[in-house]
Amino acid sequence: NLARYFSPNMIDSLAKADEPLGAVRSQSAGVLFADVVGFTRLSESLTPEQTMALLRDFHRRMVEVVFAHGGTLDKFIGDCVMAQWGAPIGEPDDCDRAMQSALDMMEELDRLNARWRTEGRPILEIGIGLNVGDVFAGNIGSDRRFNYTAIGDTVNFASRLEGANKAFGSRILLAEATYQAAREH
Repeated sequence: NLARYFSPNMIDSLAKADEPLGAVRSQSAGVLFADVVGFTRLSESLTPEQTMALLRDFHRRMVEVVFAHGGTLDKFIGDCVMAQWGAPIGEPDDCDRAMQSALDMMEELDRLNARWRTEGRPILEIGIGLNVGDVFAGNIGSDRRFNYTAIGDTVNFASRLEGANKAFGSRILLAEATYQAAREH
C-alpha cells in the first residue's frame, strides 16, 4: 500500500520509523497540483474507455516524475495530480525537488504528446500550481475511511494557483515564497 503513495526511497525511510503515517506538521513542504487544461471539454469527445486510457497514461507518467524526485503522491482528483514533498519526512531540498518535478512534468508531457500525435490521439496541456510552506500531513478522514493527505493554507493556495492557470494553458504558477526558496538554490 505504501508504494501507491510514496517513492521507493521514502518507503525505506518510513519502514524504519516508529509510526510511519502519523500526522505531522511540516514547515517547508512543497505542494503541487498538475491539472489537464480543458479536460472536461476533451472528455466529452472521447468514449469512457478512451478517457480512462488517456488518464491512465497521463497519471502514470506524472507519478513517475513525482517519485523520481522523492515526492509523495497525495491523490488524483479526476484528471489532476496532487503531490507533496516534505511530509512525512522532510529534506532540506524539498522546494527544489518540487520545482524540478514541475519542470520535468512539462518535459514528460511534451514526450507524451509527441507519441500521441503520431498515434492520432489528443494533445494535452497542463497547468501546474506550486507552493511551499506549512502543512499538516497524515491519515485524515474517519474511522471507516481515510487517506494520507496534506491540509492547510499552503495546500489551498497551491490549488488556487493551479486554478488560475486555466487561463494560460501549459504553465507553472508558483507562490512568491516558493520563488524565493527556489531562487536560493
